[in-house]
Amino acid sequence: MDQQLYTDIEKWLAQRHHWLQDAASRLIKNNNTLSNTDIQELIELCKTEANLIDSEMKFKSIEPKSLSIKDSSTNLRMDSINYVKGISALGPRNPLSFKGSLSIVYGQNGSGKSSYVRLLKHMSGAKKTGTLLGNVYQQSKQLQECSVKITSNENTSDVRWTPEMGALSELRVLQLYDTDCANVYVNEENEVAYEPWILQFFSQLTNVCIKVGQAIKREMESISLAKLSPPVEFSKTISILWFSKISDSTSKKEIEAHCSWGEADEHELNNKRKQIAETDPIEKMKQYRKTAKSIIDFHKLLSDIKTSLSDVACTRIINAKADFVNIKKAADEDAKKIFEGLPLDGVGTESWKILWEQARSFSEQHAYPSEPFPYTSTGANCVLCHQPLLSEAKSRLNSFESYIKESLSEQAKVAEEHLNKLLGEIKEIPSDAHIELYCNSLGITSEVEKKNVIDFCARLQSRRDCLKNTTSLDQLPPLPTEDILFALTEAAVGKEEEASGFAELAVSEKRDETKNKIIELEARKWLHQNKTVITQNVDNLKCIVKYKDALSLTATQTLSTKKSSLSDVLITSEYIKRFQKELRELGGSRISVNLVKTKAQKGHIYHQIQLKNCHSTVRTSEVLSEGEFRIVSLAGFLADVEGSSDNTPFIFDDPISSLDQLFEEATIRRIARLSLSRQVIVFTHRLSFLTLLEEAANDLGIDCDVTWLRSESWGTGEPGETPVFAKRPDKALNLLLNDRLSRARKVLQEKGRIEYDLLAKGICSDFRILIERFIENDLLADVVHRFRRSVNTMGKIHKLAHITVDDCKMFEELMTKYSTYEHSQSYETPIMLPEPDELKEDMETIKCWLGEFKKRSIT
Repeated sequence: MDQQLYTDIEKWLAQRHHWLQDAASRLIKNNNTLSNTDIQELIELCKTEANLIDSEMKFKSIEPKSLSIKDSSTNLRMDSINYVKGISALGPRNPLSFKGSLSIVYGQNGSGKSSYVRLLKHMSGAKKTGTLLGNVYQQSKQLQECSVKITSNENTSDVRWTPEMGALSELRVLQLYDTDCANVYVNEENEVAYEPWILQFFSQLTNVCIKVGQAIKREMESISLAKLSPPVEFSKTISILWFSKISDSTSKKEIEAHCSWGEADEHELNNKRKQIAETDPIEKMKQYRKTAKSIIDFHKLLSDIKTSLSDVACTRIINAKADFVNIKKAADEDAKKIFEGLPLDGVGTESWKILWEQARSFSEQHAYPSEPFPYTSTGANCVLCHQPLLSEAKSRLNSFESYIKESLSEQAKVAEEHLNKLLGEIKEIPSDAHIELYCNSLGITSEVEKKNVIDFCARLQSRRDCLKNTTSLDQLPPLPTEDILFALTEAAVGKEEEASGFAELAVSEKRDETKNKIIELEARKWLHQNKTVITQNVDNLKCIVKYKDALSLTATQTLSTKKSSLSDVLITSEYIKRFQKELRELGGSRISVNLVKTKAQKGHIYHQIQLKNCHSTVRTSEVLSEGEFRIVSLAGFLADVEGSSDNTPFIFDDPISSLDQLFEEATIRRIARLSLSRQVIVFTHRLSFLTLLEEAANDLGIDCDVTWLRSESWGTGEPGETPVFAKRPDKALNLLLNDRLSRARKVLQEKGRIEYDLLAKGICSDFRILIERFIENDLLADVVHRFRRSVNTMGKIHKLAHITVDDCKMFEELMTKYSTYEHSQSYETPIMLPEPDELKEDMETIKCWLGEFKKRSIT
């Protein structure tokens, strides 16, 4: 195809959607086929291009000149057919293998050859498959199955097949020609099987669009919108008017703005409802303001308690307690020094001090009111025991008073007073019962809120209790948070706002405004309650729009138009040219037929082989001879499939039936040439055809693989060793020498003469056949061949000049010797079969002669 046309197509594809360019790139790289994984990835790419999803996958474009350098879309060969069961009378124990580029399967009638062909037709989906029967001679029904070993693009696999599976996708490209196929090509209107690769490419690209489009459409149709019907009384509210205009362009910010709802909104709605239901709003206002003041007072009570137990206040108390303890300790130590040695212990203690102060009071107020305490002048008595004071007692009383008036004792007293003052500044914490009363009076009915207040006070009480014994701030429990205080503040503000609302309701215009506000709030609350559904609906609307955008990216009209314009140029003319060329190569130039286009339908183009210049409506097969019919059908078959770039097997079932010598030789040459570029498998029962095809292949340097089918007791179609007469003489001789003779020697050594003679008899018989083949193929240079009509002298007859008398004598002696083993012998003079060494010597003689004769012919 013109390089410029490929360039134009690449430019045209570069203007298509990105995902479609990626699909085209994959088809080019994957031989016009895509896996399920490819389809799923292309669906993802198409949705990505439509901004339907975010994907990390990158779009691939077609590489420059990738169309023009496109190789075979399929490289397939069939390696073997294995494990055949329940199909006709086939029952092989070994696989039927196909080696090399040209495989010839030879078998006589009833050997299973036709059964294999029918099996291949069903596995490949041939134009006319017929019925695949089981073994009709068996009473029990057997499962029909087999496996086929294939190599596709260098990957080998075993594929199991049953008739229920239909044609194997791997073998649909296989091309099979038999009598049924011939009838299709000559008698029926036939759709061209081959399209130029570029048209197959467009067909596959169209199929990809359809598959991706169908998948996207299924996904889009699975998206449903939830139905929401707001109450009729909300219909004129701002919220519902917004709701009625929701579309794919609605933003999340809008949804948040119109569907928001919080505790404050709920509180406002409840307040509005209470306000509108109140008959005496002024009285309600007074109640709410009174409650607001009570809440503020309670807030102050708790706040003052917390302040009195703040870290600063507690630090002062802890410091004062430490000062008092230190001063008192010093005073006690001093007293101990003063009162040490007294007859009674405990002087200077707190109880003693109380007694001393009581004695002071008695002395100054009653006993000696005008005298300082202690009174120790002459004639004074003890105010405690009323006994006269001796000098020692007077001295002791004066020392006691001196101690009491000492500065340390005075400092301790001052420190104690300061500590008691600070402790007295701690506010009294209400009990749980009082808290319950407070909460009830303030309208706090929630058990949770009451518990929070009780916990707040309990933590303060715990801190206060610990303060008595603690010596540092970090030993105290932490202060409670101010959440309760904040809540009380908000509650007070709320009550005040409610009071203001009731005050406004005293004005009639405000009542109507409040009613409208309630409806608006209720409408917004309805939106909030359905926010999830609204959000999902908007997301779904956005998604549907994107799905529609993605679906539009899969439209096939442009691809169909492009393919149509290309098909008019490529298919018809190329197909007809190939038919005329094949007809000439098969020797049918004189046959008056044309291949004509009959119709084009839904992208498929149909052709038919018709008679030239024939005005009647007779069928072509009714005019052509059987041989002409066969040649025309072969030309149609080869034209149909040979133009393909696919490297796939061709299978022929006795293609030369009914052909004369000229047509037969032309067909054999064409089949041999065909095997130069692809695998060719030929089934035949004609030994002459096998020989001539081997010869044609040998001329082209093609190594044939020949398999002999046999019918065995366990079933037909058993592949086996090719008969000696069907092998090349030199290869057959090597087989006799290296394999069969070695086995016979071993049998002679291990089992004796009787077993050996059975094998030796066959070896001698086959060796005699080979001697004849050497005479025909090598000594006479293949000038004359038993299965060939012509005497072939070109490039060969000069070799006859190298024949010597010794050559003739050697062959004559060997022919005579080994003919003896073919005939019955006299009982009196039996001829013993040769020993292994003698056989080996005769075979080596032929082998050495062949090597020497070939060198002789070259010179």
